[in-house]
Amino acid sequence: MTARLAQGESPLVEAALVKDAGTTVEQALPQEIAQALAADPDQPVPPELVRTAAYLLQVAPTFSLRGGTREILRGMIARGLGLR
Repeated sequence: MTARLAQGESPLVEAALVKDAGTTVEQALPQEIAQALAADPDQPVPPELVRTAAYLLQVAPTFSLRGGTREILRGMIARGLGLR
């Protein structure tokens, strides 16, 4: 992206792709953690961790990397790729 900026170009598509991918990871992590905690039923999980994981699973859909909804980011990507 730095090279594009140095050439006077906009790295809009690249930035939007990175932000969208980051949001996907950020929203998926609580589910991955919950699955890891449940993977071994013989291993006790501290109650505080269970409560925290449950809370994170509820609020994870609201997580974003700030800077626009995913629909806006994907619209920017589509425009930049000439799909719109």
